[in-house]
Amino acid sequence: MKSKARILVVEDKSLIYKRLKKVLKENYYSVDSYTPSVKDAIDNIDQKRPDLVLLDIDLQGNHNGIYLGNLLQKEYSIPFIYVTDFDDDQTFYESLKTKHDDFVSKKDINLDETEPLVIQTKPYLDEKRLIRSIQTVLERNKNKQFKYIQKKSIIGFVDYVSETKNLPKDQSQQKTVELKDIILFTRNSTQINEAASIGKDYKEFIKLKDNYIRFFDWQGTSLYLPCNLKSILPHLPDYFVQISDHMIVNINPDGLEGTINGSFFKLRDGEKYKISETYKTEVKKRISQFYITKDSIKDK
Repeated sequence: MKSKARILVVEDKSLIYKRLKKVLKENYYSVDSYTPSVKDAIDNIDQKRPDLVLLDIDLQGNHNGIYLGNLLQKEYSIPFIYVTDFDDDQTFYESLKTKHDDFVSKKDINLDETEPLVIQTKPYLDEKRLIRSIQTVLERNKNKQFKYIQKKSIIGFVDYVSETKNLPKDQSQQKTVELKDIILFTRNSTQINEAASIGKDYKEFIKLKDNYIRFFDWQGTSLYLPCNLKSILPHLPDYFVQISDHMIVNINPDGLEGTINGSFFKLRDGEKYKISETYKTEVKKRISQFYITKDSIKDK
């Protein structure tokens, strides 16, 4: 039977990880390798995006699960469920700030009118409760796929949406482009700010309207999308990487010629694209992962 979804379990106790893995596989979920820290989790996510994260709060390393929960919510837009034995009120209310999808306690609390309150200190997991929570969260997020991406292609507008409404009825408002054929996504328009470019060795483009981006392919097709770079990035294949606040580029081998001094990408279109300092670490990491067995990407 085909796996239902891919799940990353971020858990510092190997025995609990193994039990979780067994339960998930019995329910036909694909499970990533043992991930005991925030650093390991980010490395796994950058290599291949999971559909859901099961997240402990007490982890190895300098950061805890709540720190990672913030990243999952703000930077990656990946649904996650806390699975932890930290079930005190303070921890729970702190975790709420990360907008988690659910909070599942490992401890079994047995309330019985005739018996005193018994709290098991050994972690216990209600497997049925967990699986139902996973199914609920995945179903809730299933329809949150970026609506302009359909399988391996993306639909763009030939102009700003307000302008396309004025086009003749026999003229297409939208076009479909294969994702692998896209050079980049950008906040820049096709217009160059000539005054600002004087005395500089690179072109300075005028920014698009707010909440709009533009993408173009190797054939020169230029299309618009009513969204921002942050909202589209999580839905793009792994070979797209953000290199600045206003640009995401395709580093697929078919279009990438190489890097220049670690500061520029040189693509097949002959242009050079500057990598901002803020993104250099992540870009370098992505290149080393994507080209782990290749020697075609070298500084020139």
